[in-house]
Amino acid sequence: MRQRMPELNINEQGAISISCPGWPGFTLQGLRPALRVDGVDLTPLSAHVVTHKGGSTTVDYRFREGLSLTCHIEQWQGCGYRFHAVIHNNGGTAIVLNNVVLLGTDGEGSVVAFGAADEPVRVMEQGNYWGRVRQLSGAREAPANSAQGEPNEVPGTTHGSSDFVWVAYNQTSRMAFLAGFLSSERWSGRISVETTPGGSVLHWNLGFDGADVILKPNSETPLEDILLLVGDDPWELLATYAGEVQAIHNPQFPAAPPVSWCSWYAYRLGVSEERILENARIAAERLKPLGLRIMELDLGWEAGNLPSTFEENERFPHGLKWLSEELAKLGFDMGVWKAPFTISEFDPMAKEHPEYLIQGEDGKPAPYWDWFWEPHGKVFILDLTHPSAQAWLRSKMTSLAERGVKYLKSDFIGCVAGDAAKRRYNPEIAAGGGLEAARIGARIIKECLPAALQLNCGGPEMPGTGHWPLLYTVQDTGNTGFIGHAFQRDNYQAAACHLFKNYRWGILQPSCLCVGAPGTLDDARLRATIAFLTGGQVDISDTLTTLPEDRWQVLTATLPPLGITAKAVDLFEPVYAVPFDYEAVCRGEAGGQAPPKEHPPGSVWHLHVKTDWDEWDLIGVFSYSPGASAEKPEMDRFAIPFPMLGLPPESTRWGYEFWSGQFIGSVPGRRTNARGYVHPGDYQDLTVGDVPGVLDIAFFGPCVKLLALRAQRPHPWVVGTSFHQSCGAELRNVAWDDATGVLSGEMHRPVGETGFVVLGAAGRTAVTSQVDGVPAPCRTGANGSLILPVTMKADRAEWQVRFG
Repeated sequence: MRQRMPELNINEQGAISISCPGWPGFTLQGLRPALRVDGVDLTPLSAHVVTHKGGSTTVDYRFREGLSLTCHIEQWQGCGYRFHAVIHNNGGTAIVLNNVVLLGTDGEGSVVAFGAADEPVRVMEQGNYWGRVRQLSGAREAPANSAQGEPNEVPGTTHGSSDFVWVAYNQTSRMAFLAGFLSSERWSGRISVETTPGGSVLHWNLGFDGADVILKPNSETPLEDILLLVGDDPWELLATYAGEVQAIHNPQFPAAPPVSWCSWYAYRLGVSEERILENARIAAERLKPLGLRIMELDLGWEAGNLPSTFEENERFPHGLKWLSEELAKLGFDMGVWKAPFTISEFDPMAKEHPEYLIQGEDGKPAPYWDWFWEPHGKVFILDLTHPSAQAWLRSKMTSLAERGVKYLKSDFIGCVAGDAAKRRYNPEIAAGGGLEAARIGARIIKECLPAALQLNCGGPEMPGTGHWPLLYTVQDTGNTGFIGHAFQRDNYQAAACHLFKNYRWGILQPSCLCVGAPGTLDDARLRATIAFLTGGQVDISDTLTTLPEDRWQVLTATLPPLGITAKAVDLFEPVYAVPFDYEAVCRGEAGGQAPPKEHPPGSVWHLHVKTDWDEWDLIGVFSYSPGASAEKPEMDRFAIPFPMLGLPPESTRWGYEFWSGQFIGSVPGRRTNARGYVHPGDYQDLTVGDVPGVLDIAFFGPCVKLLALRAQRPHPWVVGTSFHQSCGAELRNVAWDDATGVLSGEMHRPVGETGFVVLGAAGRTAVTSQVDGVPAPCRTGANGSLILPVTMKADRAEWQVRFG
């Protein structure tokens, strides 16, 4: 990334302006703070600016007698500025902090622009379970809802412009701006923007809900720090920002991504200890060798199926402790699901201790939702500002530890930060718009379950007090087949927006991985590819006792996770679709006359893989269109420039598509016919273009194509395998001996797996081939490749092919 140090100017009224010499038209002009205190909106009456040696600046804003905000600004690593602000209540009475704008355009003379008026600007916005990339001039739409009908997050959750971080990228000047919060200890930072239909910014604010926190008289209250960055690579800005958050908070998480099994989509409220053990026995045979270590009981193990009870129901007659011991015999840790801050009206605690719950204006517990699942009923929010409610939570979490719980999935925990939680016991603690109470709850859980791995479903995603090492990062994916294509498109675009956090803020989990029926095989493969390329936790949620073998192949090919994270290369720079006109192609014409259109951001993911014997590039290309099932079938074509994949534009590669096992030959490349003739049969080959430096493929959606691109060799070489989505990370000691004409290597997979290794023959002929010293004849594959069948009789198989 080329660093671009923006210029900062502050006038006598304290209005902050930022520009960048290398970015014409970029300006943040006239930004100032604003407060809402005791229900009254306040803007600065005056400002005092002091410039210090070393280049830092302090601005003291006076809002009224006894109330001021001090902002300290310093340059940051040659590409931005860091802001630290403190509110001073020097008056004689306490005040209620309703809202804070740290930097905003609401003052006179404020202008925000990210280039010339006619230049396209993409913005990335995100929150716990959602994320999107859109044109600054485009409408801001809520993410598509799941077709399954089940809720994914706390009802009433709003998707503001962006939580914690916001990025604008000018596609013409190829420059990016990032605004991000460095902390969220008490408040949840938000960047909001309002534009005209043409993309001109009307308002741009960076701040947070004050959560109606009481600030004592004669007190100083530090606010959340922020960072503003400018550079030419938005992905590098995100990595730099996330790395700084990581350096500040030092979050701890496992070195390798965990693999778990979750009962929810397999059984929902029909889960039982017998079913858990049945699945565990199969998992011990087929999945434990690939890294599965956790068997998790989702909602359905508790008395009354209630989210807030911690006693077992009749389907778990032996209790959790006994079950944890039985699972341990099979080599697994036991995990459980809880919604620990959501209290059902049917829970005895709601009647015995109503004071533990968030109250309404009538002084009674205030319901915030009607529970979706049986037995339904109203649910309330645990008041984590109340010492006795904290003690209750501590006792319940301790009971889980005593019963052998080693993994906890905490769900719907964002409720304590929702607006409904504003009427809490202790108004000095930020809840209901703030995150302090949520962090108190997370800290208690962590202290009571120190040996358990923790999954965050809806709580503070940024590291800090009570950090969660595992981050649930999209809406629920549901069972296969029931989820609409638009929902999948938006949901996995959200996953793409969160990738920069993986192994910086925690380990991402892109919801449960379901690959079984009733959905299509293509649906299963698409989900599995997202899970694999995310590089985070893989949380399996299929019924293992009935899973068909074709779905087992999808599942095992995803394991073990590599633990490295892909990048969605088209989030900020579009990949274009070349229209396909079936009638025109049947006439022998190249195609229709329609102009190219942009694919949805997040359609192309890239991952570089490096082993001790080779390195290559994996590219996941995702289509969410109805494809051949539409009334008028429409093919998706992707023209992906090599530089987007980090490849030299003049280079060529050998290509292999994993899910089909197809060697696609030289890339770029396509079938050619005499006299330049074209017809629909040409599209059987996947690659359809030979423009230098472009990967050009076409296929019908909805589905995924997972390609491995390797440097071409003058001799035979591995181009892919069928065992693992990495297309070769399961191989070791691959070597070509030019003197003997032998290509050899080792396959490392569990006993009993069968599959093949695909070899690019480089124009040579195989004479003999063997696996573990036994002849294993190769067969001819696509584009002159050789398919070497391999059956694992041990966890290592030696293979070799001799060429003439």
